[in-house]
Amino acid sequence: MKKIKSILLIEDDEITNFLNQTVIEETGLVDQIIVASNGMEGLAYLQSLSGPEAYPSLILLDINMPVLDGFSFLEEFNKLSVAKEAATRVVVLSTSTNASDINQMQALGIQRHLAKPLSEQDFREVVNELPNPL
Repeated sequence: MKKIKSILLIEDDEITNFLNQTVIEETGLVDQIIVASNGMEGLAYLQSLSGPEAYPSLILLDINMPVLDGFSFLEEFNKLSVAKEAATRVVVLSTSTNASDINQMQALGIQRHLAKPLSEQDFREVVNELPNPL
């Protein structure tokens, strides 16, 4: 099983963040977990990084959040020139099964979304699907 250097969790609910971190830590597949409580914090973190090699391998993104929701985060993320160079994969982690939400995710380049709560099996599958690091 491959291992990744870092993951960014963007989720406004503290309990969900705790549960996600616990599931991720138990897999032993991630060296570092960074948590942002909304899309604005997630963007600020990414903009603070030195370059594409510092970007996380994976972003798990909630859709419904205050300040900057997941859709707005994706729009801004897609504008970042460094994001295009980074091999970061964004996976939506949401309770939404709304067809318009799913269509909007796809329009913003999301190929995979997972239902909350995050399961160890789903997380392992997503990590396994990531491109091999350079």
